[in-house]
This record gives sequence, structure tokens and C-alpha cells, in this order.
Amino acid sequence: MQSEKKWGIGFLITAVVLLILLGGLTAVVDPYFHYHGPLTGLSYPDGNERYQNDGIIRNFSYDAMIAGNSMTENFRVSQLNQLFGVNAVKVPLNGSKFKEVDMQVRRAIRHNPDIRLVVRDVSGGMIYEDKDAMRTDITLPEYLYDENPFNDVQYVLNKEILLEATADTLRRTAQGLPSMDFDTYQFWDDTMDHGPEVVRERGLNFIDLPGREGDEEAVLGTIRENMEQNFVETARENPDIEFYCFLPPYSVCWWQRLQEEDSVELYVRYCEAACETLLQCDNIRLFSFFDDYDIVTDLNNYSDWAHYSAEINAKILRDMAAGDHELTKENCADYWQGVKEYYTAFDYEAYFAEVYGDS
Repeated sequence: MQSEKKWGIGFLITAVVLLILLGGLTAVVDPYFHYHGPLTGLSYPDGNERYQNDGIIRNFSYDAMIAGNSMTENFRVSQLNQLFGVNAVKVPLNGSKFKEVDMQVRRAIRHNPDIRLVVRDVSGGMIYEDKDAMRTDITLPEYLYDENPFNDVQYVLNKEILLEATADTLRRTAQGLPSMDFDTYQFWDDTMDHGPEVVRERGLNFIDLPGREGDEEAVLGTIRENMEQNFVETARENPDIEFYCFLPPYSVCWWQRLQEEDSVELYVRYCEAACETLLQCDNIRLFSFFDDYDIVTDLNNYSDWAHYSAEINAKILRDMAAGDHELTKENCADYWQGVKEYYTAFDYEAYFAEVYGDS
């Protein structure tokens, strides 16, 4: 009986020591940068952005950031640094809504008083969503985002993190592989095919554009609230930061579907309302690439109806640095009139017959 008791105590002590060692390993390596930035000599993997981003925001040194959804994932930070003379990080959230991105931007500003530039997308398919919309099919690991140190046990004693992220960091280090960097962080363009056939295969069946049933004014109010809460308020509260916001160039397939649904004019009206709201703030510089028609009408640039290649990301940065495609209070109305006229008059039938050889 006495020996069984000693064995039980010994087993318990061994288990506790083992847990401490394994938890300590994750805490020291810290693959999601929860406690510190990257350690010299370790090769960190390009991990899950919803786990890694907050650690990057809190524990890296930077004075600029790229934030947004998948439209920002193929930016190369080295290009941004060169064009704007900054030291940036990239913290995209695939499929994120405007509120989620704004939460990240605000958190970065709280933890880093040196920020002077933020680059964000204003994805045109999200402008008419509710200001508090959040992605619901993927949740953030709240224990990494709150200020409660006690629930960090979910991080340091997490079997999946230990066997995947921590182990992968050690494996990569042993193999001499390079550590993650912000040119390749969440970069996916080299894993995707592009071109007309790919775009057609992935399709675009219907655009759920609200306001067709006579509630246009309510939608315009929702748009203004969305822009105000998730862009303008943060910019107003931080007048020393420049916010470079851009409407990414959706492909001609998006515009064809709008035209088929007799909604080009309505959609343009929504975009104009969003832009007018954003332009209330002097430290928001706003760019729209809907009129970059050479890009929009060349499906070789796209992997589906919306997502474009890294070459287009690079062009967007160059154009913003040069002030091209910039919207102002003075040119906004004329810009959207021109966009409406172009996509309303565009001969979609002839275009797609030529691209696909369909009769």
C-alpha cells in the first residue's frame, strides 16, 4: 500500500514536471509571439494569422502596418518599406470584416505609439454590411487577445500548438530553413492558378446587393455607419497617422453580374456614399482601382472573380505612392460617374465571346 502511494506521488510529480517543461518550451519558443518577438537563431513558420497577428502587433518593432482581408495578403512589405520609407508589418485576416480589421488597427495603435502609416483595403463587397459584422465561421483565440495571464494555460499547455507550431519552429531551425518574413507571411499567390478558365470554373452566381426593393436610403445609412465606425473614427482619433485606404479592382465578372442584375448604378451610388464618408477625414487618403480598366478586363490577373495576382498588389502600392487613382472631395463625383458610364456601356457579350470563344 505504501509503495503504491509512493508510486502515485512519483507519477504525479513526474507528470507535473513534464507539463512544466513542455509548457515552458512553448513559452520560450513562443511560435505565436504571445510573450516576445522572434528569438535570434530560431526559424519561425508562417502560421495561423488569427493566432500570430496579435503577437506581431504587440511584440514587433514597426512604424507602419498593412491590415485587411485577403486583398492585402499578397502585398510585399519590403516594397511598402522602400516606397514609403517605413518599417512595416503585415497582419491580414482572411475573410475579415471591417470591424475586425479596425479592432486590430486600434490594438496596434495602443501598443505602438510609433505608427505613422496604415494601409487598409475597403473591399467593395463589404461596404453595405452592418458596422458590427464579424466573421462567424472562424473565431479568434480570445486567450491570446485578452489581458488575463491565467488563461494562457490554453496556449502553453495546448497539445496542438506544441506538436504543430512549437515543433515546426524547432524542426525548421534544425533544417536551417529561413524564418517567416513579411513578404511571404500569408502570401498565397504562388499557390493559385490564374486566367479566364480558372475564373470561369470558380464562377460568380449572384451578388446579394441590398436595396433593390426600395430600401436604398436605409442601405446608404448602413454604409455611412460602417465607414464612420470602422475607418473614420480611428483616423480622427489619430490625426498623426496617415491611413491609405483602397478599393481593390474586382474583375469584369463582378461588373457583368451587376449589369445582368441591373444594379451597376445602385452599386456605384453605394460606393460613392462610402467614399464621401471616408473623405471627411483629412488623414485618410483614398484610392479606387475600379477605373484601372486594363487590370479589370484582363482575367489573366485573377484567380477568381475578385482575387488578383501579387503583381496587381505591387502595382497598387506603386500607384498609391505616386498618388495615382486617388479620390478627393473634388473629383469623387466625377470619378464615380465615369465608372458608372464605363461599366454600363461595356459590351460584356462581345468581351466574353472573345475571351472564351463562345458563340
